[in-house]
Amino acid sequence: MKTRVISGVVAALVGALVVWQYYTPIFDIAAFAVYAMAVFEIYRTFKDGNSKVAAALLVVVGALIIFDRYYETNLIAIAVGFTVAAVFIVVFDFENIKFTSIASSVIFAAYVLFGIYNLVRLKRIMPMQQYGYDAAFLVILCAGIAWGGDIMAYFSGYFFGKHKMAPKLSPKKTIEGAIGGILGSVVLALLMTYVYSKLPFSANTVVADIGKNYLSLIIFAALGSFVGMIGDLFASAVKRQQGIKDYGNIMPGHGGVLDRFDSFLLVAVIISLMADFIVLSNGVI
Repeated sequence: MKTRVISGVVAALVGALVVWQYYTPIFDIAAFAVYAMAVFEIYRTFKDGNSKVAAALLVVVGALIIFDRYYETNLIAIAVGFTVAAVFIVVFDFENIKFTSIASSVIFAAYVLFGIYNLVRLKRIMPMQQYGYDAAFLVILCAGIAWGGDIMAYFSGYFFGKHKMAPKLSPKKTIEGAIGGILGSVVLALLMTYVYSKLPFSANTVVADIGKNYLSLIIFAALGSFVGMIGDLFASAVKRQQGIKDYGNIMPGHGGVLDRFDSFLLVAVIISLMADFIVLSNGVI
């Protein structure tokens, strides 16, 4: 437990420093680093018949997409190029690889990349000149909903859990825990946004003005918490099928990058949709 706590505190401090640099390339580099480590973990998860070349290509594709805002990447060209390369790998190295392993890696990596990219794209749709620190706050809100919901789900399940949610997949998760996690995420999202609205530098920003419509924030927080649980179960399902306990050991006591970010990725998508809603509704949240 001590190792887990220390590892978690260190990770939280590093994460805080990275978010503090959200509007600089440092955040993009950190996001890419997380993705690259995730690809390495995915490669090891499907190591039987996998291809190092395909994994390297996935890292390159991730770099092109995550850093897209700096040089306007043609996403269609990237997709076509990667597809052609994957076909060549299967054709010319068919004796050493398995198509199912490569396909599984590609799908999983695309899932991770989609979640991470949705955090990076907030810079584009909510530029600092117009929205202040709103985009950076939404990244913090994403973490609060994902990991705060996890904590509340754990304690709710511990004290009140009776009905198993997915007994074969995750025996410890209960319906009561899930409900507690969602309610906890909603309350935490409201508290975080209220505190943010009181900070001097956020007085005139869009996200800070939650008084216009609390219901929207509640809906997005609840939906984010729910899909975060689905993301957690998805990651658990893959581990069970592959017969592994953790995806890695980069965070002592927590496992690998995918173990820590499993519930975070889909929450990022919901938060990104919330940002779109904010922009389209001219500041009504």
